[in-house]
Amino acid sequence: PRAVVAQVVKVFSEDGACRALAAAAGTTARQLCEMLVQRAQALHDHSWALVELHPHLALGERPRHGGGTAGGRGPPRRPAEPPPPPAERCLEDHEAVLEVQDAWAPGADSRFVFRKNFAKYELFRSNGSLFPEVMVSSCLEANKSMAHSELIQNFLNSGSCPEVQGFLQLREPGRKVWKRFHFSLRRSGLYYSTKGTSKDPRHLQYFADLTESNIYYVTQGKKHYGAPTEFGFCIKPSKVRSGTKGLKLLCSEDEQSRTCWMAAFRLFKYGMQLYRNYQQAQARRGPPACIGPAP
Repeated sequence: PRAVVAQVVKVFSEDGACRALAAAAGTTARQLCEMLVQRAQALHDHSWALVELHPHLALGERPRHGGGTAGGRGPPRRPAEPPPPPAERCLEDHEAVLEVQDAWAPGADSRFVFRKNFAKYELFRSNGSLFPEVMVSSCLEANKSMAHSELIQNFLNSGSCPEVQGFLQLREPGRKVWKRFHFSLRRSGLYYSTKGTSKDPRHLQYFADLTESNIYYVTQGKKHYGAPTEFGFCIKPSKVRSGTKGLKLLCSEDEQSRTCWMAAFRLFKYGMQLYRNYQQAQARRGPPACIGPAP
């Protein structure tokens, strides 16, 4: 049989310390976290997570310098501004770490960070809904409130057609202009309307694929990108290694709506796999919690 070839994966802690681990093909984020817990002799906790940080998702903008010229002519240059903060994404437990690492842009300062993420499975644990009724079409069409567990069941059931909708600000490609559009997130992808809030097929423009994309938190969007709010996120094709090719930058009106968009994106993309990850995480700490009847 062919020998399994391992690759080195460097993982940083929040204090900047770096650990190098050998990972075989197929090693998942959860398995790597368990290895790191053992190495660090940390308390075993299902909230440990592997986060990927991407400084190269900074839309190609370079730090600005002050005035002045080389050779001492003119006023001295001010120090360069620090680079924009990285976009980040928490890997799902089942994701193959080497596949994620291999998709990074060559030479980019991308990295893995090992830290806790208590909100990772909040969408399954929450008693209160993470999804505002005004943003979920199944609630609007039923003209009634839906229990959080019932709503999650709708997302996990591939035969149902829930839809998240609302206004988002979109930064136009190649420009620093932001425009407000009404978006709809469905199983088939993310769309925006070219005519107000119309959902007529003639007015819906296909915007992003879910299965071939990843979604990242973006911080300090006002300062670095001129965003209307600080609740930014971006969508990037997962197979494109270029730092900015296909990158789409958006921002929502508040933290609740951003959380809703990002949670729905994960549910549509991973479906039952996400729920199985949650059940396995619960099993490691005690009896699993169920969201209504077993899907």
